[in-house]
Amino acid sequence: MNQAMIDLICDRRSVKSYLSKPVAEELIQQIIKCGIYAPSARNKQNWHFTVITNPETIELINTLTLTGMEKLGIQKEPGYHLFYHAPVVIVMSSAIEGFSELNCGCALENMSLAAKALGLDSCIIGQTRYMYHQADVNDLNRLLKIPEGYQHDASLIIGYRQGENPEPKARRDDIVDYIR
Repeated sequence: MNQAMIDLICDRRSVKSYLSKPVAEELIQQIIKCGIYAPSARNKQNWHFTVITNPETIELINTLTLTGMEKLGIQKEPGYHLFYHAPVVIVMSSAIEGFSELNCGCALENMSLAAKALGLDSCIIGQTRYMYHQADVNDLNRLLKIPEGYQHDASLIIGYRQGENPEPKARRDDIVDYIR
C-alpha cells in the first residue's frame, strides 16, 4: 500500500489565500497532464482545459462573475475575489453530452492532487458559471477559448498557499452504509 498517496489525499485542502508568486510553466504542464490522464466515461476525454495566467484576464473573469452573481441576488462580502488572487486559473469545459460533468470532476480532482504533490495548493471554483448570467455566451466562450459544442463546467485555481495549510473540516460519519 502506498501510504504517501493516502496522506496526500487527506492533506489536500481548498486553499483560499495565495502568494503572488507565479507558477513555473513546467509545473502547470505536469498538472494538466494529470488532468488529461483522468478517467472518462467510455474514454471519451470530452473535456477542454483553458489555462489562464494573464492577470488581466483573471480579473475580467472575476468581475464578470461577481456581476452575474449580483444580478442573481447572490451577495459577497466587500473585497471578495472569486479566485483568491491565485496566479493560475484553469477553466474546465466539456462536450454537451452524457457524463461530461462527471468526467470534468475527475480531471479537476486529478489536477488538484497533482498540484498538492508538486508543492502547490488549489481550490475548485464552481461559481464561475455565474458569469454567464449577464454576459453573452458566445463572447465568453471565445474569451475562454471554449470549443463550439462545449460548455463551461467549473474552474480550478492553483498557486502557492499563503500561510498554513487549513485544518480539515469535520467529516460526517453518517454517510456510509455497508451491505455485506
